[in-house]
Amino acid sequence: MKGACILAWLFSSLGVWRLARPETQDPAKCQRAEHPVVSYKEIGPWLREFRAENAVDFSRLTFDPGQKELVVGARNYLFRLELEDLSLIQAVEWECDEATKKACYSKGKSKEECQNYIRVLLVGGDRLFTCGTNAFTPVCTIRSLSNLTEIHDQISGMARCPYSPQHNSTALLTASGELYAATAMDFPGRDPAIYRSLGTLPPLRTAQYNSKWLNEPNFVSSYDIGNFTYFFFRENAVEHDCGKTVFSRAARVCKNDIGGRFLLEDTWTTFMKARLNCSRPGEVPFYYNELQGTFFLPELDLIYGIFTTNVNSIAASAVCVFNLSAISQAFNGPFKYQENSRSAWLPYPNPNPNFQCGTMDQGLYVNLTERNLQDAQKFILMHEVVQPVTTVPSFMEDNSRFSHLAVDVVQGRETLVHIIYLATDYGTIKKVRAPLSQSSGSCLLEEIELFPERRSEPIRSLQILHSQSVLFVGLQEHVAKIPLKRCHFHQTRSACIGAQDPYCGWDAVMKKCTSLEESLSMTQWDQSIPTCPTRNLTVDGSFGPWSPWTPCTHTDGIWAGV
Repeated sequence: MKGACILAWLFSSLGVWRLARPETQDPAKCQRAEHPVVSYKEIGPWLREFRAENAVDFSRLTFDPGQKELVVGARNYLFRLELEDLSLIQAVEWECDEATKKACYSKGKSKEECQNYIRVLLVGGDRLFTCGTNAFTPVCTIRSLSNLTEIHDQISGMARCPYSPQHNSTALLTASGELYAATAMDFPGRDPAIYRSLGTLPPLRTAQYNSKWLNEPNFVSSYDIGNFTYFFFRENAVEHDCGKTVFSRAARVCKNDIGGRFLLEDTWTTFMKARLNCSRPGEVPFYYNELQGTFFLPELDLIYGIFTTNVNSIAASAVCVFNLSAISQAFNGPFKYQENSRSAWLPYPNPNPNFQCGTMDQGLYVNLTERNLQDAQKFILMHEVVQPVTTVPSFMEDNSRFSHLAVDVVQGRETLVHIIYLATDYGTIKKVRAPLSQSSGSCLLEEIELFPERRSEPIRSLQILHSQSVLFVGLQEHVAKIPLKRCHFHQTRSACIGAQDPYCGWDAVMKKCTSLEESLSMTQWDQSIPTCPTRNLTVDGSFGPWSPWTPCTHTDGIWAGV
């Protein structure tokens, strides 16, 4: 009897041991490394947040000229915040009136849509030009930047602001006071246009209902550069004859364009567009066709762009960098022209490079001959495709969709380094070091989580303030501020150097991780950034996590495990 008890105890112990023993691991999984992740809890001490009751959709962010305040546009609200801690300076409610809301409801729109979503937020001197969707009746106001309740003028938002909060748009104010806007000009969103208004020059727009000018575009960004205003967008490719495909575009107009006479009256005579290529090279290139966001570095004449695959295909994103000179070269080259709907698209020599730019001093209509206007009407698309600086994208990631980006240029110990901040569709910021040379690759330095675990949402806007090394993030329910330099996060020399962070290095005199500006001596400041940091998840020499529970299958004569 005693022997039977001992055997029963032995088999029972073996059963328990089987229950708790680790699963057999694939040897390939024994070494696990991923990119570093900064959790919401870890970033907490550096993070500053602003929330306001009933305010959502913090999608527009800008700065005052003195860079002491952050101006924020949210649904039905405008805010002025202190840059230092995001404390509230002023809040102004800007709601639709009841009559406008009722008219919106009568057109079949929901309560959510029939609100005032801020979609234009531009600073001009001491004034703030801002537009809202206003329940599908867009309206714009000009306010004092120092007191947002002080309204100097209120004008229609048509052709300056989208009707729907779902429509993408972009706008800018020039130093001379002209407003350039790219948006839908009608209620259903079927009439997209690039439109100039305000200022002293005549109002102009792209040709109406002409798919060769604009074909269901999604506008992304705009920039005032030299003699031109540039626009970046994606649209259905009219030159692609095999099925429906979206291409990314760079377009431009001359700022001194005054429109045509009789032909192209009130219409741009200098509008041109070219395709932007961002692809993974190979025998059959893999194209990232859809531009989502751009960032312009004026001191280097570089345009950074986020490109993704189509929403109905496998998710993938890439960052490509373009030289402004390459874009200009495409605009000075031949056009791509189709004689009629049955003809092929063929190259056609550019008859008037830089037509009408820089000719104002020679008389307003010096180049507006009938032939020139006919050329301007039919020659829109450039033949040459704008190629990026490098044949391989600066950064690529599968199973991800990036929406916004910002770029910082950092002085490292040995060289200048470009740091790219990428907003994901699940609420994190990926910090990427751009390639140090054409032969090297990029590095994912870290991923910053902006929400606690098991919560995610898309990022609405991203703005960087280089002078203070700060990143501002607009989200659905709040605004967040993240310092770019967090060197004190690394407590030891190995952690500091191992982070491969271009902002940080180990100061041998102070014996702590500092930025280059904080260091007492550059010769005593150690930094290493040629390799990519990893977060080692390998368990070696200690107990790992418990394995999953498994059913017990032994029989001890008294009970049986199932």
